[in-house]
Amino acid sequence: MILLVIFLWFVRLYFHYCSQWLYLQAISVPVTKFQIFPHTVELCYQISLLHTSEELAMVVVGPLTLNAVMLLMVLIRWGCQQVFDSFPSFLSKFIMAMGLWTILDPLAVFIVDAFLGRLTYRVEMPIADAAKLYWLFLRTEQSGIPGVLVTLMLYTSLFIISSTILYIYFLRLNSEGWLLDVFQRVHSDETAFFVPFDLEISNQELSYIMKKAEQWRGINGERRKDPGHVGIFNVPARVWTVAQGLVGFNVEARDFWWSSEHGHVPA
Repeated sequence: MILLVIFLWFVRLYFHYCSQWLYLQAISVPVTKFQIFPHTVELCYQISLLHTSEELAMVVVGPLTLNAVMLLMVLIRWGCQQVFDSFPSFLSKFIMAMGLWTILDPLAVFIVDAFLGRLTYRVEMPIADAAKLYWLFLRTEQSGIPGVLVTLMLYTSLFIISSTILYIYFLRLNSEGWLLDVFQRVHSDETAFFVPFDLEISNQELSYIMKKAEQWRGINGERRKDPGHVGIFNVPARVWTVAQGLVGFNVEARDFWWSSEHGHVPA
């Protein structure tokens, strides 16, 4: 799992910066430097050629690409669940780790950029994603505070989107949805669940007990007779049976849809 997380560091990093490079190519902005390192990517371009909306898109295109990839993997996982009713556990861990890196991507990029001194403006060095709008507004509006506020708003929105995708996957799809079952058991009403009584038995076990009672013979040929009745009731995915007054059993059915008084269990 640790090796998977380390591997996805590079996958996340290169998805982030390659999507920015593709965006610059799409809007016909020349890239003066694009150099890949294990810990970062140096992507330099002339920021004066970008309008405010284009620079804003430049800030979010990396995290949005990761969210799109994450959403695609979640949809593939859901499709496999519907078609094959199974999914390799390794790929489930892969999606989980990718989702975590998608959430942490803006923070990881900010920490590396701050360590490399990219928060300040230098012509020969790339500007940190978190500082792009600050320097843009400082150049055009003589105040970088609006750029900081817009950046915080964008990163908050990206965090909500990333967390929602990972939450949906983790709750409903990861490990065949076992967490959803736990969640429902913790938060739902007690009446929403069918919990068998301690003395309730299955249909097969009841059939065995009644056949054994019918076959019993005393010394003088006595036979046992069931003085009670059998109540059979259906619940989702299971059929439970309750016997009353049979060889010492004294159990009451809570809610049942059909009942009759007889001494055997129908096939």
